[in-house]
Amino acid sequence: MSTKIYTPTVIADAAFPASDGSIAIEQNVAASPGGAIYTQKDIPDQSFPTPRIAVELLSTALNTRSKKILQEFQFTQSGAIQVGKYENGVSGDLRISPNGIVARNQSGITTFTLDGDSGDAFFAGTIQSNTVIAGVVAVGDSDIVIDGESKRIVFYDESNIPVLVIGNA
Repeated sequence: MSTKIYTPTVIADAAFPASDGSIAIEQNVAASPGGAIYTQKDIPDQSFPTPRIAVELLSTALNTRSKKILQEFQFTQSGAIQVGKYENGVSGDLRISPNGIVARNQSGITTFTLDGDSGDAFFAGTIQSNTVIAGVVAVGDSDIVIDGESKRIVFYDESNIPVLVIGNA
């Protein structure tokens, strides 16, 4: 097996090019009687730009390692957050905006809304709780009204006339 020997490539010296306008070099001919002396142009000192690091936002407001929001964020007038991406038949989404909160299921049906202006809430499913505190509760199409302040339950007919009153009249 023969040993492969590598030798360097020799680059022959080339004369310095004459100033033909293609190279930006200043000449100082007066310094030497035998020929021109080529010198470099003066390049003014330039300072390095100040680095801009997104430390303020990332380290103080968002922790990217733990994926936690550390501070309060403000929405612009049209700003919002969307959680999930609605795809028909695949997944629903939740949207939070200055106007309220809206969620829809994978069929595109709104499952709940919280109106930020009026405070109204709509739930398509069952609401379950150990305790509910309310002033007046209307059941169905307001056919039955439970009034905690007056301590009575009123059943209404189709004409909105009370047919049964339980409690103080």
